[in-house]
Amino acid sequence: MAQNDRLAVFPSRANSVLMKQRILSAKRGMGLLKRKRDAIDMQLRDIRRRMMDHEEKVDEKMRKAIFSVAKANLLGADFKPLIVADSSRSAKTSIRRNQQKIVGVTLNNFVLDTNQDGDEAFPMAGLSCGGVQVKTMRSNFYDALVELVEYASMEYMVRMLKEASHQTNMRVNALDHILIPRLVNTHTYITGELEEYEREDFYRLKRSQAKQLEAKIAFSELIKTKNMTTDELTDYRKRGTFVHPVADVHFDSDEFNEQIVRERLVRARLERHIRRAQERADADSDTVYPVASSFITTHSILQFIQQTARARDPYSSRGSLYSNKRMLLETKITRPARKSNLISQPLSSSSSDSDDSD
Repeated sequence: MAQNDRLAVFPSRANSVLMKQRILSAKRGMGLLKRKRDAIDMQLRDIRRRMMDHEEKVDEKMRKAIFSVAKANLLGADFKPLIVADSSRSAKTSIRRNQQKIVGVTLNNFVLDTNQDGDEAFPMAGLSCGGVQVKTMRSNFYDALVELVEYASMEYMVRMLKEASHQTNMRVNALDHILIPRLVNTHTYITGELEEYEREDFYRLKRSQAKQLEAKIAFSELIKTKNMTTDELTDYRKRGTFVHPVADVHFDSDEFNEQIVRERLVRARLERHIRRAQERADADSDTVYPVASSFITTHSILQFIQQTARARDPYSSRGSLYSNKRMLLETKITRPARKSNLISQPLSSSSSDSDDSD
């Protein structure tokens, strides 16, 4: 059976429980049907065995009855005119039907019923000659008729049991090969979808926690490097202190591929050597603002640090929020000439801070 052959249901916990109950009910029903089929087959074999034993009796009774008719004709007993003349009389023998159930299957059982009230049929037959032989023939035919009715009843029961066995077998096969696999596929589909939902929720939670952690680390790094001088910031970057990247980093599922990860590591090593060589060259050229590295700080953090960095006395610990705010406003106003001012006046800012604080 195809794996995609399932019921069109919504994957939920309630449907999962319902499918599980339906699977258990279907398996229980299939077990009961198998037991019923076995009981029908057992009864069918028993009736067939009885039919084979009874068939010899029927042949013997019919042979004996036909031979008695020949003997009566030989003795001169002619009873054909009596049959034609007395055909309006009611029959003395009838067939009665009885119903019985075998493992839920209704069967008809036929029984020969003889009316013993009144005289026998055709009492004048064989009165002139051969009367004894006519009576013997009557008795033989009655015995043969009883055996024939019983044999016909068993044959009818065999036909009914064969039909019931065939229907039960079809139901068992339908449950075993169609319904139960379909229910199992549906339950498997619902279970897989629910597990996928759980993995998505777990991944979403971890990504949210990771973004919160990244934002916290980035903010702490920003606070750490906010009041650093240019020399301290340069020394801090040269030490290679790891700063977590920004929080809104693009995420792709291909990043977990082993081959892509290996290639990215090789490319990162090459870029690191090139970047360090460039940083050494920039440091040798005595540049005031060396080129930032993605392994140290991000572009946005570096830009903010460069805008807010100021030269101060490393041994001085005095400062105020008002002086820092004033310094930020001055740097925004005099942004084009900021580089030369920072180089030419390394100590003026510290003195101005002390005056503001006073």
